[in-house]
Amino acid sequence: MARSVFGTGSDKPETGETPNRKPAVRRKPIIKGGAASDKYIRAATQGGADRTYQEIPVDQVRDSRIRDRIDLTEDLDSLAASIRENGQQIPILVRIVPEGEGTYEIVVGRRRLAALRSLGEPRIKAFVARMDDREAFIAQGIENSARLETSYIERARAAAQGLDAGHEQKDIAGFLNVSRTLISFMVKTYQALGEDLVMAIGPARGVGRRNWERLIAVMGQHGVSPSDALELVDRTIDDSVERFQALLKTVESARAKRPHPAPQAVRREHLSGSVTTLRKPKQITVRLGKSAPPDLLDRIDDAVTRLISEYDTEKE
Repeated sequence: MARSVFGTGSDKPETGETPNRKPAVRRKPIIKGGAASDKYIRAATQGGADRTYQEIPVDQVRDSRIRDRIDLTEDLDSLAASIRENGQQIPILVRIVPEGEGTYEIVVGRRRLAALRSLGEPRIKAFVARMDDREAFIAQGIENSARLETSYIERARAAAQGLDAGHEQKDIAGFLNVSRTLISFMVKTYQALGEDLVMAIGPARGVGRRNWERLIAVMGQHGVSPSDALELVDRTIDDSVERFQALLKTVESARAKRPHPAPQAVRREHLSGSVTTLRKPKQITVRLGKSAPPDLLDRIDDAVTRLISEYDTEKE
């Protein structure tokens, strides 16, 4: 029954509202059990016994801290069109939040919420429950096990967010349905690239851990920082897998980008220190002391004028 409450049954995946859509592609578990196991379902439903069905204002629902989808708009138009034609068939699950922006926080059904927002609908059907952070985190993991496959980098990002939010590694492993050992690799991958670069590349479904690690290794070999790589992302490429491949190819052909040190100003003394010159990249300053010959500045000025004239003649 828990799955029907969360709206994530295999017959009605969150990725669409119509029954004729292709069945959701399930991710092959890396470990048995995970977020879909009985113990996680019990943990997720334990604190939500007082849940009620309501229609709540859309603008009072805030986003979850764990953003395990990089691109919520992916195929969102078809979902919005289905809801426009058939109405919202599956309620979302929200929890009551005591403080902060909004009255509720989304737990399950982020794409449905995004679709209704895009349609300008003022209210949304929802199960409203009281859940602590851990219960909400695990309930979101149950949704993951029954929907379209998330990519490696999306799971790596969610793992890092889970740790930042203070969740235990065992719960994160259950949330993502992966081993605890893999969690460490995932977090290192995400942290090595950074949020901006990951978001610019996109989910890149089908690009596995080895290819992401290859990108990080090549960036290190060629001295390409995440900010450098961000500038190399070809945003005109719509498909995120092709965008990843294009970036990897560009980085592999790049050379180390080590900035040249800025030229230092050179100060010189002449005529026993009575004249000093300061040479900067685009400037020469001449200073005369009290003991400098009084006509020296005029002679320097004449010499500069003559040199510029000669240079101009040579260029013709």
